[in-house]
Amino acid sequence: MWKEIRRFLFYTFVSSWILWGGLAVLTQLNVIKFGTAFSMILFIMGGVTPAVCEVWLKQKYSSKEEFQSFINSIKNPRHPLSWYLFTIGLAFAACFLPTLWGGASTENPLYLALLLFPIMIIGGGLEEIGWRGYLQPTLEKKWSSFTSTLIVGGIWAIWHLPLWFVVGSNQMSMNFLWFTLSALALSFLLTVIYTSTKSIFLCIIFHALINSFWVVYIPDTHVASGLFTLLFALFIFTVFELYRKKNNIKGKNSLQK
Repeated sequence: MWKEIRRFLFYTFVSSWILWGGLAVLTQLNVIKFGTAFSMILFIMGGVTPAVCEVWLKQKYSSKEEFQSFINSIKNPRHPLSWYLFTIGLAFAACFLPTLWGGASTENPLYLALLLFPIMIIGGGLEEIGWRGYLQPTLEKKWSSFTSTLIVGGIWAIWHLPLWFVVGSNQMSMNFLWFTLSALALSFLLTVIYTSTKSIFLCIIFHALINSFWVVYIPDTHVASGLFTLLFALFIFTVFELYRKKNNIKGKNSLQK
């Protein structure tokens, strides 16, 4: 288990940080500007490495049956309508609620999120193949869902770090502590979705929706707002954990009768 985790993190961080680090150096030296075709290729390639590395490692080190099951979980859209509505509503709430306490402002029409959604699947959503599709469930073999989520959220935030050195990127104007708190908050919400459905597909949808809604409800990246968002996510996570444990106890009692 630990060998597999180290292997995944090594390949993911090295490949992403080389691509993003190269992009940072090129923009710092003013060789290229962020937003040009070449810069966006580097940016997107760095972002999809958790997916690419995990699919490659899964194919290389797993049985054909395990690999096929993993791929099916990524591309399987067959889930109850209620879970699609919940996923959309949860992503909307996570982005809209900060506007109520001054943590975000409405800058664009809501339909823009819909237009950007397909792009954001590539520009963020596919990361979930690695983070929630592999790392989260693997860590849960050793630790609780809560502890595993904290670890994944922390790693997820640190993984983005090179983007703060890319001149012209959105991250340059973000408070990194706010981003870390937000990454932890989103990790707890993603844990709710994955634990309840075992669907990488829905996690991809949620992540892409978050990135899309953030273009409409642009965050004011101060720490207090990140803390409020984290408290909201912890509340949702706790409610679902209590519900899940209650159902598990009922299931055990029914088996014993």
